[in-house]
Amino acid sequence: MAEQDKEFASQQDSEPEQNAGGEKKKGKSLFETARELEQAERRKQELAERERQKQQAEADYKEREKYGEQLEADKRELIRLKQGVISESDTIFEERPEKKHYTIRQRIGNFFYHNKWWMGIAAFFIIVFGVLLYDDLTTVEPDMIILQLSADSELALRTEGTARYFEQFVPDLNEDGQVKVAVYYIPITNDPQNSTNYYNGDSSKLVVEMQSSSAMLVLADSACKETIAADQTLQDLSGLFPDNQLVKDYAFDLTGTDFLKNIGYEGELDDLYLGIRKVQKLLFATEEKMQASYDQAFPVLEQVITDLSE
Repeated sequence: MAEQDKEFASQQDSEPEQNAGGEKKKGKSLFETARELEQAERRKQELAERERQKQQAEADYKEREKYGEQLEADKRELIRLKQGVISESDTIFEERPEKKHYTIRQRIGNFFYHNKWWMGIAAFFIIVFGVLLYDDLTTVEPDMIILQLSADSELALRTEGTARYFEQFVPDLNEDGQVKVAVYYIPITNDPQNSTNYYNGDSSKLVVEMQSSSAMLVLADSACKETIAADQTLQDLSGLFPDNQLVKDYAFDLTGTDFLKNIGYEGELDDLYLGIRKVQKLLFATEEKMQASYDQAFPVLEQVITDLSE
């Protein structure tokens, strides 16, 4: 820039040149000179900028080329790792997330949050199991079952009295420290108007009981004679108690005794007897099991007959 200024000053101090006709040539004006200097400076800056861009482009190209070579090298290294050629790499490093640390309260809350459905299902089954276990532990298994087959409504209300009366003759057969008799009441009648209620559910109960050996003593009236085929399913007692006037065929007549009074029955019944089932093979019990139940029930029947015949 300083050299340009000196050149400009020397041009101003020098004499004007003469043309071919001997006339002096007119020199450049100050404005034209300044414009030329500005243009020269602009060209210089443009050249410098192009040079800088060229160098930047070369640097970027080299950087991209270097990055591509690194990617290719990492790819080959990764393939070697996967194929088991090498066990570890100096250029590829596995990024492991930083392990978070939780407080005890956060851990407990996180466990309940992620397992709430399983815990709900587990809680349901625990409750059901607890109820069943409690029921099993608190329910007293009966030592003997009396099957009561009668449609008399007053007699149906006296099942607890019937159970207490028989309990005085029943030993502790299941050895649980107490004596309990259960009375299974199934209403049976020969009245056609009541047949609908009977076949709705009572018939299935009766079939189950008559095909198992759980209830051997039968407390019934003549209305169920045909239903249970009493002459085939009940034991003939006349040969076992030949001198007892209350025994006829398979039945011990209770209407002529104090049985109703003993169980708290208010009123009179013209038809009620006690019998014991025969030993035979059943759908839900073998003949041996039936015999074992018979051997437990017959002494009770014998004591009841003796007690009520006095």
